[in-house]
Amino acid sequence: FVESLTRCLYFSQVCLLTGTICFGMTYFFFIEMPDYVSIATHFLMNEEDKCKDKNPFLILLICTKASEKEQRDSIRKTWGNESLVAGYLVVRLFMLGNHDPIYTPGIQNESKEYHDIIQQNFLDTYNNLTLKVTMGMEWVTTYCPHANFVMKTDTDMFVNTEYLIQKLLVTISPTRLFFTGCVMRNHKPIRNKQSKWYMPVEVYPQDRYPDFCSGTGYVFSASIAEKILNASLSIKYLHLEDVYVGLCLHRNKIPVASPPGFSLFNTYRVSFTPCRYNNLITSHQVPPKLLITFWEQMQKDKKICLEKHMK
Repeated sequence: FVESLTRCLYFSQVCLLTGTICFGMTYFFFIEMPDYVSIATHFLMNEEDKCKDKNPFLILLICTKASEKEQRDSIRKTWGNESLVAGYLVVRLFMLGNHDPIYTPGIQNESKEYHDIIQQNFLDTYNNLTLKVTMGMEWVTTYCPHANFVMKTDTDMFVNTEYLIQKLLVTISPTRLFFTGCVMRNHKPIRNKQSKWYMPVEVYPQDRYPDFCSGTGYVFSASIAEKILNASLSIKYLHLEDVYVGLCLHRNKIPVASPPGFSLFNTYRVSFTPCRYNNLITSHQVPPKLLITFWEQMQKDKKICLEKHMK
């Protein structure tokens, strides 16, 4: 397993007994990992009938941790409500890795009540977000291949699902390979070990990343999910999931499109006004209680904001 010290990643745990690879970054020491990570396809928790006899317009893939029940509940009540946008079928899925067993009964109860959680057997850490997102691509490819669009996002996000569908996605041809979000072009790997986004030169020696979209929220044609999944079988694993998805797009020669408007996808918390939030797609770092407050105020003033926007 250990062949050299030139290709190594900094992980604290590797679980190979079940064929599943799981790793984290609690302690900094080095072990050799294979260049390509073959993800276990066994779902510990699944919703394989979620798309049975229906073709959703939009699938929401939301990265979460077991401890984030309040966040999941606030999303279910607001932008993740599957019946929010009249005339458009939306599917919501929260994506989990393996977690502290203390949360298991609660997660199982949530799953029985809402049927919106999928889980595979990898350690649920920041450095395994790529595994979590690839799990989502696998689910779309296997269980919902005829959906129109997919959005990957996180539990600390505000998403204006209605604006996303009615102002952006309805304008995109279903046959187009479309991928957009907050676009990152010509970004250099961060070599500072203290950074959350540190990328060792031994892992990624190139001086630029291919174009990618911030992992806070990106939207794409559902047919791209299978292309990303297949590319991941032959592309060296990177722990930065948004960069990794960009590498998979680059392998498939799929361009990253700029969104058709300024400040639609935001990687920071946009200062709130009802009309501003009625005319964007994402805002970052919005905690659960604030999400509810923003959402209720948005709905209350939606008609006024629409009239202002039309002038």
